[in-house]
Amino acid sequence: MLRKKLLISAMGVVIMASLVGTSMAMDGRSPFELIWEAIYDLQARVTSLEQSIDGKTWHFVTSFTLSQELTISSQFFVQGEKWRFRWEPEGATWKTAYVRFIIFDENGYVIDLFEVWLLLYYGRMDARGIYYMAHGEGSYYIEVLSIGENRVNFTIESYH
Repeated sequence: MLRKKLLISAMGVVIMASLVGTSMAMDGRSPFELIWEAIYDLQARVTSLEQSIDGKTWHFVTSFTLSQELTISSQFFVQGEKWRFRWEPEGATWKTAYVRFIIFDENGYVIDLFEVWLLLYYGRMDARGIYYMAHGEGSYYIEVLSIGENRVNFTIESYH
């Protein structure tokens, strides 16, 4: 029930912020930057609530950078019943508007596919993010497609 309320709150923030349009915010930042800040703040609150409910926390597993030259990560091992990966571009901007992440298990089977359409505003694309995996303990690796000239930094964390 609590997760549902938080999700509804997050959706409300996104909808309200989208109504702002493309006008500039009070401090000169775009409304989209403010939306992302609100989303990340909500994410931090959800993480804090999860930890207080079940006593588990997020643990660093590994980090790596993928690019045109290196599109597949090394295999990494995850403990616990779920894990997540964070990504963000290396440098300030993306040079393409589309990136696809494919997550494989240790046998090479695709277990998830995640596509990101990056939002272009004021000549800048902001595309850091978090993606949650419900798959449990095991070995995985990530492949990035349509990355263009970007270099993308990843951090893998497991929940246990």
